[in-house]
Amino acid sequence: MNKLDHLFYEFIPQETHWGDWCHSPQAYFRGDADMPGANMSVGFQVFKAPVFLEREPHFHREEEYLVFLGAKLPDAFSSFDAEIEFFMGPTLDQMERIVITKPTIIRIPPCMWHCPLDFKRMTKPILFQAALMHGKFGLIKSRKTRDGKSEYIYCGDEAHPCVFNADDSCTMCGKCFDRDAILTDREKAPVPYWTVKTGELSDSIKGLVCELPAENTKWGDWCPTPQAYFRGETYMPGANYHVGFQIFTAANDMEESHFHQGADEYIFFMGADPMNIFDFDAEIDFYIGTDRDHMELHKITRPTVVRLPPTVWHSPILFRNMKKPLLFQAAFLAGCWGTIYRVRENDHSAYVYIGDNVRFCKFKPGEKCTICGKCEAPIPAGADL
Repeated sequence: MNKLDHLFYEFIPQETHWGDWCHSPQAYFRGDADMPGANMSVGFQVFKAPVFLEREPHFHREEEYLVFLGAKLPDAFSSFDAEIEFFMGPTLDQMERIVITKPTIIRIPPCMWHCPLDFKRMTKPILFQAALMHGKFGLIKSRKTRDGKSEYIYCGDEAHPCVFNADDSCTMCGKCFDRDAILTDREKAPVPYWTVKTGELSDSIKGLVCELPAENTKWGDWCPTPQAYFRGETYMPGANYHVGFQIFTAANDMEESHFHQGADEYIFFMGADPMNIFDFDAEIDFYIGTDRDHMELHKITRPTVVRLPPTVWHSPILFRNMKKPLLFQAAFLAGCWGTIYRVRENDHSAYVYIGDNVRFCKFKPGEKCTICGKCEAPIPAGADL
C-alpha cells in the first residue's frame, strides 16, 4: 500500500443493454462515487447507429464539456462521418440549433439550458464524452404541472426519475433512447415546450462551439498523428478545460517531475481502440508524491485514471512493455495549461513555470507554442522551418 493509492482508480467494464446503437462494455469514471474527493465525471462511450440520446432540455449547476470524435484513434477526423443536432441557449425560449458534422467540443456553462441531443445520421462509430466539472452528476429539468405552472425537477446520483413518469425511478431500460417510442407514444412523451431560434447561431453560442483542428505533431513514431486536442483558452476564450486524445504505440519516457497550480489534472490510460477500450497490454511506471523528494512508484497495468490535485508532484511517466498501443488522455480542469518544475541554481532550489500563456515557438518568435514536437527532433541542415 502506498500513501497516494486513493488517487488511482482502475476502470470496471460496464455492460449496458440500451440497444445495438450503443457499444458495450462502456468505461465510465463516476467522479466522487469511484474516487472520493474527485471533482470530475466523464465517460468513454461509443455510439454505432443513429439515436435520439437526450430529448428534453436541462441544465447543470456546474460546467460541462461534450466531445464528439470519430471512434478510430488517433485519426478522429477521417473516421468521423455523422450529423448530430444539439440545442443550447440561456433560457428555454432562446434555444439555438447546432449542427455537428466534424470532430467538435462544446462548452456548456453553468445553468445553460441544453438538449435535445440527436445523433441523426451516422455511417461510422462516434466516440462521445460528456465531461462534467463536478464529482456528483446532477441535472435540473423543467416541467408543467397540472395547473399549467412550471416547476423544476432535480435529477442526480441521489434522484434519477423516469423521463416518462416522474413518479417512477429510472431503471436505465433505454426506452427513452428509442426514437420510435418517443415519436409515437404521445401519451408518455409530452409535446415539446421549448422554443428554438432559427437562422445563424448567435455570437455567444458560436463562442461555445469548437471544431477541433487535426494536429500533426512530430514527437516521434511512438506518437502517431493526427492528434485531437482541445487547448482550452487557446482554442476557446473563457474555457475551463484542457484535454487531449493521444495514442502511444511504443515505449517512451515522458516529463520531468512537476506539479500544477490551482486546478486538478486527471490522466487516463486506456486501450487505444475505443471499441475495445479494455484491451490493454502495457506496463507504466508512474511517479507521484506530496513533495519532490519523496516520490512513490505506482505500476499501472490496467485501464486507470489518476487524479492529481494542485501541488501534488508527479512524473516521470515511463511507458514500458508496450505490447499494444494505448490511449493517453491528460485532462486539466483549467483553460490555461501550466506546470511548475524545480531546478538547481547556485546550490539553491528555484522553481520554473511553463504554460500556455508564456510558452512561445522557438522557431517563430511571437507565436504561441503548440507542442508540435519539431524542436525536440533533430533539425536537418538547411531545413525549411
